[in-house]
Amino acid sequence: MEILIPKNTDQFDDFVHKDTTTFEELTTFDRNNLAPISVNNKFGLINKSGEVILPLEFDKLVLTTVNAYSALKNNKWGLITKSNQIIIPFEYELTSDFIENLCAAKKDGKWGFIDLTNQIIIPFQYDGCTDFKAGLAGVELNGKWGLIDKENKLLIDYQYEYLTPVDQNFITFGKATGLKVERPDILAYFPYFLSKDNYLMNFGLISINNEIILEAISELPILESFDNQPVIRKNYHLGYLKNGTEFVKFNQFEIDPYEEKILKQLGVMN
Repeated sequence: MEILIPKNTDQFDDFVHKDTTTFEELTTFDRNNLAPISVNNKFGLINKSGEVILPLEFDKLVLTTVNAYSALKNNKWGLITKSNQIIIPFEYELTSDFIENLCAAKKDGKWGFIDLTNQIIIPFQYDGCTDFKAGLAGVELNGKWGLIDKENKLLIDYQYEYLTPVDQNFITFGKATGLKVERPDILAYFPYFLSKDNYLMNFGLISINNEIILEAISELPILESFDNQPVIRKNYHLGYLKNGTEFVKFNQFEIDPYEEKILKQLGVMN
């Protein structure tokens, strides 16, 4: 069995690290006690002794919720076990994780959903999608987002700029503001969302019956609550909306002064 030592891997730099550097200091070991490591930009898996468990022949490796690994090879994604058995063949342009037993996958430029046996559960017909949550998923078609269930039934028509489910009752919707970001490359460093033409996005809530619960006032998708009130972000401050109107800031979250300076220069923070 091939055994690696830190100095022979891509992550190890003997100018920075000591000779005693261990793999535990270079990478993160998962629940299988294995870790991705690369040599000449090709990834495999090692154990804590440096033994190569999965050959270094992949462009990317990501552990999934089903305890197998999403792997990129020859510009296609598939799913493999730690013993290099192929579960999902390398035929997808992009894949998500297995959430609620379904995996979002992109093929021939369109998104659909597959199961763990690579059966197509929802056809590849969408321009974008979210993962399923509470049996619901947001899907994009012709530039607008709607909501489907696991039977691919359209529950909310294509009318939003973004949709993602919160639970079985509420859905976060996105709406572009009038602020166009001229340097989206810089803003990509920060947790903000942009429309496809680089306008800043805000988010609100609708019901499963497509009724507006909260207008688009949050800088982040509204995905959780505090004391039964929606958690939102306003002007880069995280907090909750008391009684639907009063913004109460979480004091434990403070913005870094350098980040504040950059965000003000970009015009996204007051």
